[in-house]
Amino acid sequence: MAAVLLTSGFAAIIRSSSNDNVAGSIGGACLVMVALTITICVLVRHWIVNTNTERAILAAAQREAQAERARYFAAQAALENEQGRLNRDMAAERARIARSLIAQEAKLRTKFEEERAELAAEAFRTGAEMERAGMLKPGAEKARGVLIRFPRHPEHAAETERSREHGNVGP
Repeated sequence: MAAVLLTSGFAAIIRSSSNDNVAGSIGGACLVMVALTITICVLVRHWIVNTNTERAILAAAQREAQAERARYFAAQAALENEQGRLNRDMAAERARIARSLIAQEAKLRTKFEEERAELAAEAFRTGAEMERAGMLKPGAEKARGVLIRFPRHPEHAAETERSREHGNVGP
């Protein structure tokens, strides 16, 4: 439409100029200006509305976001798998430690029972020996220990006095 108006405007200017018709020339110039304005408006509209570059950028950004999302889900799945493996390993380790503790406890209990049996046997043997010796009979004389007394002589007192004098070494 703009091309038709532009062509007709130039034709009107040329025809009016050859006939010396000023009004026709001004009318043709107005048609040319309207045609140029329409052309400019169409070009500006096309420039504003054309979003091919923006769409390409958006599509690239969406592809990148989708790839990042896929990497995130893969990393999250790997993390969950690793956590599950660690949990299984820890459960196995706990079970192994529990079995080890049970075995160690049984071993210590056996050792304790053996020592207890030895102590009971030794106590019984000591009691039997005391019974044979007559120590457990009522009214039995209690054997007293022998006390060794050291004599208290005056020469011992002088020795202790001398040992405290200057120059003597002694206890």
